[in-house]
Amino acid sequence: MDDALLVLLLTAAACAPLGVFLILRRLSMMADAISHTVLLGIVLAFFLTHDLGSPWLLFGAALMGVITVSLVELLGKTSLVKYDDAIGVIFPLLFALAVILISKYAGNAHLDTDMVLMGEVIYAGLNTVEIGGVEIAASALKMGGLIAVIAAFITVFYKELKVSTFDGEYARLIGIPTGIFFYAFMSLTSLTTVAAFDAVGAILVISFFIAPGATALLFTKHLSHTLLLALLISMVNSVIGYALAVHMNASIAGLCAVMNMLIYVLALLTSPKGAITSYIRRLQSIRQMQRDLFLLHIGRHTAENMESAENHMDEIADHLKWNESKVRRVSRELIDRHLLHREGSYYLLTDAGIAQYAALCKRYYI
Repeated sequence: MDDALLVLLLTAAACAPLGVFLILRRLSMMADAISHTVLLGIVLAFFLTHDLGSPWLLFGAALMGVITVSLVELLGKTSLVKYDDAIGVIFPLLFALAVILISKYAGNAHLDTDMVLMGEVIYAGLNTVEIGGVEIAASALKMGGLIAVIAAFITVFYKELKVSTFDGEYARLIGIPTGIFFYAFMSLTSLTTVAAFDAVGAILVISFFIAPGATALLFTKHLSHTLLLALLISMVNSVIGYALAVHMNASIAGLCAVMNMLIYVLALLTSPKGAITSYIRRLQSIRQMQRDLFLLHIGRHTAENMESAENHMDEIADHLKWNESKVRRVSRELIDRHLLHREGSYYLLTDAGIAQYAALCKRYYI
């Protein structure tokens, strides 16, 4: 498998499950904030180590993510600033400081703000690690390790995460240390963000965190199903985005982010409560009502007279105030369902149609 595609798949698999919890906790904007403010942690750690390959950069970035969460929580708990407003204050400030420091003091250090934002996963294979005689992309190794940690964290603490996510007050009442779990979760989110930073860029990290989870939640409300569906969606989007990028010779990260958005929009239209699905259900309901009305009309007048003028094929359109094409369509649908048949110029109910007519009379209290 291509190193770039492997890194994309591992990044998607790491971000998507965490993104589900971020969305459920209404912390989507926090993911955006962390994915940018960790840059300040990377810059400050670089100033201390002067080594872009140092693991201290990862530590500094993760620490800055936790600091971001703490500052937002601290500011949001005051009565002066709302939670969303606190994110809007802290996130631009810390990110702007990082950009200023890079442009002013790290001009020759290859800390490129464009690469931080957009990334370029195609270069993932240039930085490899040899394990057992096999060269593996360093980014893939980092993301693979994080996936193991994330999977273990969610599996071991699934019940605690679920309860604290949906009902924090109840979680505290039954003794779950919600604060510890919250900061552990946000620390893991920060680590994941940083690990994917140099490969896929901040924009795709945000997209992987939010879009697959938001898409999955349109189709299911079971947490376990949502986690698995978000994981599947993120990986499928990665494969499609990568294939399109290679074919079009365009940015891989950019096209993967676009695919995430397109699939989300498609899900909005086709999900159980989506616009297209709602329209189809409404159309089906209207057609069912038309069939019911036709059956009631035929049944009512057949009871009075087998050859009632109201049941004559030329008179039904006038009595029901329908055009000829609608009468033909509805009668054809009823005939296909073996509820109606024609006898000469009259429509009559079959045995199944008579039973359906009786059920409709009972349903509509006729």
